[in-house]
Amino acid sequence: MIKRMCLSDIAESFLKKKTSVNCTPKDVSILKLNMERGSMNRMLANIIVVIIGISFFFALQNLDKITGFVDVLMTILRPFVYGFAIAFLLNNPVKFFDKTMKKVVKSNGLRRALSVFLVMVLVAVIIGILTAFLVPQLVDSAVTLINNIQYFLINLDHNMDVWLNMLTQDYNVDPELYESIKITWDDLLTKGSTLLIAGFQYLLGFTGQVTTGLINVFVAIIISIYLLMSRERFFAQVKKVLYAMLQKESVEKVLKVGHLINITFNGFIIGKIIDSLIIGIIAFICLSLMKMPYVLLVSVIIGVTNVIPFFGPFIGAIPSAFIIFIVDPVQALWFVLFIIILQQFDGNILGPKILGGTTGLPAIWVMFAILVGGGLAGFVGMILGVPTVAVCYMLFREYITKRLEGKHLPCKTIDYENNTEDPYQKKEEVEVKDERKNNGTDPQSADTDCGDGAGN
Repeated sequence: MIKRMCLSDIAESFLKKKTSVNCTPKDVSILKLNMERGSMNRMLANIIVVIIGISFFFALQNLDKITGFVDVLMTILRPFVYGFAIAFLLNNPVKFFDKTMKKVVKSNGLRRALSVFLVMVLVAVIIGILTAFLVPQLVDSAVTLINNIQYFLINLDHNMDVWLNMLTQDYNVDPELYESIKITWDDLLTKGSTLLIAGFQYLLGFTGQVTTGLINVFVAIIISIYLLMSRERFFAQVKKVLYAMLQKESVEKVLKVGHLINITFNGFIIGKIIDSLIIGIIAFICLSLMKMPYVLLVSVIIGVTNVIPFFGPFIGAIPSAFIIFIVDPVQALWFVLFIIILQQFDGNILGPKILGGTTGLPAIWVMFAILVGGGLAGFVGMILGVPTVAVCYMLFREYITKRLEGKHLPCKTIDYENNTEDPYQKKEEVEVKDERKNNGTDPQSADTDCGDGAGN
């Protein structure tokens, strides 16, 4: 390594135009070699940028082909994606059984196999009970709803004719306006019927997709069992590849990010499932006491859509209110009032108790995550968008905090709310506090400007 004295002499020779420097020939050769390496690195970086730019241009020119290729690739990899998702959701129950049986079963392999077997059996029993209990009632509710929709449309058409006749006879409405309204109303009924027929055709075609989906789920279960059985070995292989390809500092950063992703996704998804299950049960009990129609169907809709943060209760309320409105419009109004109260209870009491601070996202970023995730991946994107944005938000907040700490600037957002105050005016205060902290003379050395919530 080149000595500091040599580097300072070379810099001074450039500034003061000296003809001699205090460097050995070996130091000069090392310096030249480092300069050549720097030039090579810059040239390599420029070449990579050019290649990326050209690749991006050709990607835009062939976007349709790339999209089709990605769709085919995702179809092939779908069982693996499902398998990873199932293993992720069942990882904590497997850990629980593994820890519980640790004193009874000494063999690690046998204990892990029993844990995975018990979890799979437990999940199968729960799904079987729910299927046997819910599916018949849901089918019965759906059939009754379809019949009621037919009567509802017939009565609505009849009432519309009566109303239009009343307008022409009692209020002397222009006959041409009557005919125009009549044509528009008939056109709406025709389009509505067409949409219903298309919906039923989609449901019939959906049965074929169910067969393919069941095959994918079966393969996914096998993949998830493999992942759960050899979880430690799988992560060890990943770490082995990381240490082979990256430097130690980079590996530590990757593992830190992976740990953050695991905690955030695990806490949010598991917590949201529990929260939605409780909301569905509460909805079932309250709607039964209110003697609402289609209690089970509406409760399932509310529970499933509640998995979507922020917009979930309202997304579930719209079709549910329409279903109840077909039977009784007054009860539909009471149902909307109940949903508002239930959403306030979930958002302010139940949700924070279960989820805690798993995301730490402001409301605006939650909305952003749901809209972008829903646009890219539909229902699944709405669910996974929030923890994904939460991880990015926390990483970016940590990066900004380190940058501000490096400049000895305050890290709390409140310090930047006053537009007339220069943050650099507080730089000396921060430096004094850091100096006191290092000397151990600051009575509040544990509370720094860049503590928890610094990025809020």
